[in-house]
Amino acid sequence: MSWFMLAIQILGQLPELMRIAEKAFDDEPDSGAQKKEMVIAAVEAIVSGITGIGGDSKIWGKIKMIIDPAINIMCVFFFPNDDKKDK
Repeated sequence: MSWFMLAIQILGQLPELMRIAEKAFDDEPDSGAQKKEMVIAAVEAIVSGITGIGGDSKIWGKIKMIIDPAINIMCVFFFPNDDKKDK
């Protein structure tokens, strides 16, 4: 499987991984960075498990370049900031 196809499959699972992170930090205000770190770590573990290559690989670097901004974009749609809701 190419790294690009793996990244596409992971993108489809990001909303669920983000929901899990949201629940894990439900009672902690301003925990967005921790949530993102949790999702990135989960994706890195998935990539490592599928490819058998550790996190410092070129494959992980390419996938992270797609996943990292995708998380930021998805947060706007799936988990809008409460302050922005009030305005």
